Amino acid sequence: MKDISEKRLSDYMAEQIADEILSGRIPGGSQLKQEELAEAFEASRIPIREAFQILENQGLIIRLATRRITVTELDKEQICLIYSMISEMTKKALNSLKHSGKTAQLEELLMTSGLSGEVQPAEAMCDLVENEYIKRLLRNASDSYIRFALSTGHYADKIKEEKDKMTELLENGELKKVEKSLDVYFKLLAKAVNEERGMNE
Repeated sequence: MKDISEKRLSDYMAEQIADEILSGRIPGGSQLKQEELAEAFEASRIPIREAFQILENQGLIIRLATRRITVTELDKEQICLIYSMISEMTKKALNSLKHSGKTAQLEELLMTSGLSGEVQPAEAMCDLVENEYIKRLLRNASDSYIRFALSTGHYADKIKEEKDKMTELLENGELKKVEKSLDVYFKLLAKAVNEERGMNE
């Protein structure tokens, strides 16, 4: 995770709140209040409002007509659906890279991060996909859902193994198999999140 000095305060706040929501420590339906969060973070309301905008874009909070902010209701099935949809979006991005001839660059990005494990497939694609809408969706997924799943530490070995397998398949040009590997990878991420949530219930 980037140091707080390297990112905007609102990004840091959004990340911390997202982690609390995805872990289940802030239950679905809970009301979030600017004043309470500003006090907890020892900050003004401006970065809190900006953090709320980020979280709303990530689908983690809902802004009601009454101007109240509530946490999105999430259960095991919804978590699995979210990661399945991110998988489908990532596969579309992969096909986009195939048509633009950038799969070799993706492979290189994943290989050079192989030892540290820092760059994940969706994050690597963010830097290569030309379509701004797809790029934004992938960035949102990377900054919240994928980042949180990896931070839990659950299934870390299996997740790394699947990432390494994807890189090898990319190297061999076996894109159909990469797509299957992406499905396995995102199912593992969903399992990691659901396991973490189960520990906090």
